[in-house]
Amino acid sequence: MPSNEAIAQGQTPSPLASSTQVENPASLAKLALIRRFMKAIGLQDKLDTGSFLERYAVPGGPMWTISSGQTLSETLIGGFEKRMTALRDAYAQHRAEYQEAYEIQLNWEFTEAELAEIVGFLERPVGQHYLDGRWRMAAYVGTNTEDLEARILAEAQANFRK
Repeated sequence: MPSNEAIAQGQTPSPLASSTQVENPASLAKLALIRRFMKAIGLQDKLDTGSFLERYAVPGGPMWTISSGQTLSETLIGGFEKRMTALRDAYAQHRAEYQEAYEIQLNWEFTEAELAEIVGFLERPVGQHYLDGRWRMAAYVGTNTEDLEARILAEAQANFRK
C-alpha cells in the first residue's frame, strides 16, 4: 500500500502483486522449492526451533502474568528460559500444523516457476547479501531515526491538541 506521503506528493500508487492462488496441492518438486525458500529466508529455522514464540516469553508478555500478591523470585534470563521451555513444549504438539500452514500458503501464493526464480536469487551471493542486509538496514535506520521519530511524534501531538 502506498504511503500517504507518496499519495500527497502525487505519486501513482504501485499495485500489490496478486497471488497466484494455486488450489492444487504442491508437486514434490514445488514442495522442495517451498522448503528451500523457507530455509533461505530463515523461516524454516524459526519453525524448527519455535523461536517465533519468543515474543510471548519476554518480560511483560502474556507468559509473565502474575496474580495479585504474587512475587517473582527468578532472574529475567532464567524466567525467560523457563517460559520458552514451556512454549516450546506446547509448540511441539502443533509444529507440523505450522509447517503445513506455511507450505500451503506459499503453494497458493507462488507458481513453481516463480519460486524457482525467487529461490535461485536468494541462494546466490547477491540474494544472501540482500537477506543479511535487510535486517541491518532496518536496525540501523531505526536507531538512526529515533530522535527524528521523537520530533515527529512531539509535533503530531502538539498539532493534534490544537
